[in-house]
Amino acid sequence: MKQFPLDERVVYEIPIGTNVPTTLMFPSAPSALESAGITAKPETPAPVLLSHVPGRHYLSVRALKPDAQATLNVIWKNHTYIIRFTASEKPYGSITFYEDRLAGRSAALAKRVTPDALLGLLDRAKTFRLVHEQYPEAVQQIEHRAPPAAEAVTCYKDFSATVEEVFRFDPEDTLVFKLKLENTGDTEVAYQPQSLAARIGSRVYTASISDASGLIPPHAVTTAYFAITGTPDGGRANLSVKNVFNIIVPRVTRDVQLVIPQ
Repeated sequence: MKQFPLDERVVYEIPIGTNVPTTLMFPSAPSALESAGITAKPETPAPVLLSHVPGRHYLSVRALKPDAQATLNVIWKNHTYIIRFTASEKPYGSITFYEDRLAGRSAALAKRVTPDALLGLLDRAKTFRLVHEQYPEAVQQIEHRAPPAAEAVTCYKDFSATVEEVFRFDPEDTLVFKLKLENTGDTEVAYQPQSLAARIGSRVYTASISDASGLIPPHAVTTAYFAITGTPDGGRANLSVKNVFNIIVPRVTRDVQLVIPQ
C-alpha cells in the first residue's frame, strides 16, 4: 500500500505484477485516460492490461509480460498526471493518490515540517526495523532503502561516510539518512552536524535536522542521522530514495588551547 500526493510535476514510477493486480485510487473519477502500451481487452496484444469503469474513482492494472512497460496519463480536474508502469517481482498492491493543497507551497510546507515534526521523523527512522518486525503495517507508508555498497560510500582523505539506510516521509517531503562514519586515520575528525548535506547531481540539500556527535575518534566508527526537507528554495523536492547521494561532511578544526608556561 502506497500513498502519493497528486503533483503534475512528478512522473510516478509504479511497479506492477503479472499475477496480481495493482489498484490505483483517485479522490474522484478521472475525466479521461490516455495510454501507451495498455489495453482494456485481454485479446488485444499489449504489455499491460487495464480494468476501469468510466465514472469510478479507481482502476486496476496488471502486467501481461514479465518485461512489461507502459505509460498512463490520467486527466483529473483539468490536470494531467503521468504514471509509468514497470513489471516487477515486488509490485505495489494499491496506490492512493490524494489531493495535497500544500504541495509546492513553501509556507504551507514549513507549517507542516516543524522542528518537533522533524524530531519525530528521526525517531521513526531509528525505530523502523523494530517496528517493521513487530508491526509491519505501521511502516507501510515509509519508503526505505539500503543502497548497495557501490553507490553508498563517499570517501574523504582519512575518513568515509556510508549511507546505510535512507527513509522517505512523503507528506513532509523529507528524507532521513542513517550514516556510518569511519575514521581510518590516527587523529580525530571533527565536523559540523548541522551542516551535513547530500549532493544529488549538481544540487546540494543541507540538513534540516541532525543527530550526530560531530566527532569521529581515530580508527573508529560512529553513527549519524540527518534529514533533508524540500528544495533549497523552500518548495517540494519529491526526492526518491533510489537517488545516488554524495554525502557532504564539513570538517572543522578543533579549537587550539593556549597553554601559558608557569
